[in-house]
Amino acid sequence: MTKRMKFLAFVPALAILSVAAARHRAVAPPVAAPQVAGPTYDKEVVRIFQQNCQTCHHPGDIAPFSLMTYAETKPHAFEIKANTSARIMPPWKPVTGCGQFNTPRVLSADDIATIAKWVENGAPEGNYSDLPQPIDFSSGWTLGEPDLVLGNSKPFQPPSNRDEYRCFSMPTNLTSDRYVSAIDIHPGDRATVHHVIAFIDTTGESAKLDSGDGYTCFGGPGFSITNLTSSTLGGWAPGTRPDKLPDNVGFLLPAGSRIVLQVHYHPHDDHPKLDQTSVGIYYEKEKPAQTMLVLPLINQDFTIPPNDPNYKVTAGFTNTLFNVHVWFIAPHMHLLGKRMSVDATSSGGASNCLINISDWDFNWQGMYRYKDPVAIPVGTRLSLNAFYDNSEDNPRNPNFPPKAVSWGEATTDEMCIAFIGVTLDTANPTSTRTVSDIGFK
Repeated sequence: MTKRMKFLAFVPALAILSVAAARHRAVAPPVAAPQVAGPTYDKEVVRIFQQNCQTCHHPGDIAPFSLMTYAETKPHAFEIKANTSARIMPPWKPVTGCGQFNTPRVLSADDIATIAKWVENGAPEGNYSDLPQPIDFSSGWTLGEPDLVLGNSKPFQPPSNRDEYRCFSMPTNLTSDRYVSAIDIHPGDRATVHHVIAFIDTTGESAKLDSGDGYTCFGGPGFSITNLTSSTLGGWAPGTRPDKLPDNVGFLLPAGSRIVLQVHYHPHDDHPKLDQTSVGIYYEKEKPAQTMLVLPLINQDFTIPPNDPNYKVTAGFTNTLFNVHVWFIAPHMHLLGKRMSVDATSSGGASNCLINISDWDFNWQGMYRYKDPVAIPVGTRLSLNAFYDNSEDNPRNPNFPPKAVSWGEATTDEMCIAFIGVTLDTANPTSTRTVSDIGFK
């Protein structure tokens, strides 16, 4: 048989085999995706991250890496397991059992176990079809698009050799009073911006001070605040996350008022970047029943001696006039801070722990809102106890060797303060009354 005859004999056989294979493919079920035993990123783990982590861990926000996709998450799997198992992440500083806070960033034991098992099994991705709808952070605002966005009109160059307190006055152009449920402050340069406070100017004085590039405002906003019901909208410090107030409570933002952002710059090198900090403002849909006031529980008269690892500073005042409710609390210290607690003691001697931060971290501060407002009747004493580590063993101590440190505006100085957001139960202060006038002494 010739080669040509052999080839022609082979062709029908090949055709028969091809038809048989096609029939086999037609009746055989498709190959199923491999099943993974245990949790996967696509099914279980990403849902934990959406609930607890992604508000910080997305591109452009405070966290050092994103957890929005599997590709972004997988390289950090062992780091995630270690930090969640040790409860370092998510960062939540208040000690459990002291204050009942709204939406605490605390993983459940089941969530921690799920993450650990996922990592131990090789951090599998899973099936794409199991993924939930992703959270949209494209606007850059955690709470969604604000009703009003304000910022300094042009970038500001902070000095390279000292701290700078700079105020930027911005008109709201409001023709009627509005009430604010939340603000979200975006530092232009997180490496240099130490903190931001949003003051309210109801008189227009700040406009005379600001020629377009802001003005120096060390120690305050540079103008007199006479309206206790409309003095501030809150602020930002490293780690602060925005949170909306309940529908029946809000900050008053009067018609014709101006927002003054006091930005504290603390340079870390000789070439700080240009900064253009902005604030997003969210309005209440309806006029709330109660107006929020912010009261400082503060001590400015102290000096922490060098080499003292546990120096105590206290502050306190007594409510002598109105029954009030506390809605949030925001402790603040600097680099020597070690721990801080605030307690409320009734006239009858009953004590209520409002907050206890046993491991202070300057990089993770917050405004902690209570799940339910805490009643502070007339006669209640609010007491703050803070401790500072001014020893060489404190890795955050900016001074080597340690030196005496007192109250001051610079990051290398210290502060002892807890901002307390309250509403009055039965009365509203007039615009000219001070904190002491309404009964907090």
